[in-house]
Amino acid sequence: MKKILKIINRRLKAKDGVALYLSILVLSAVFTIGFGIASLLLGQLKISRDVGKFIPAIYAADSGIERALYKIRANGDFASCTTSGPPAECEITVTEMDNSATYEVVVLDFSFEWCSAANKCVRSIGRLKEANRAMEANF
Repeated sequence: MKKILKIINRRLKAKDGVALYLSILVLSAVFTIGFGIASLLLGQLKISRDVGKFIPAIYAADSGIERALYKIRANGDFASCTTSGPPAECEITVTEMDNSATYEVVVLDFSFEWCSAANKCVRSIGRLKEANRAMEANF
């Protein structure tokens, strides 16, 4: 870098080709800034393109939560769920929706390690292709 500055200083004193050196410096700075902005924008475009896959997965997880809460309130289901791991009656197995999204629900009582509620915890995982989103309801 010091060598480049010495060469530029010599050329500035000689006044031969000063405009060329300055234009190269300005263009390289503009190119560097433009490249940095373009790389940031491309990363954001990639993330925003994948949002279309995440939204149906969130809706699928929400559907699983709603189904479990309805079964609890309407039928009194999941009353025997314990901490020994989810038995079959404490799960809603993988259910496929119309848009190919799926959800899986587990209902456990308050003494299970991830349940901090006073009564029960409902955890639902929604999936669509490689997108996974989870929701949890405590009551």
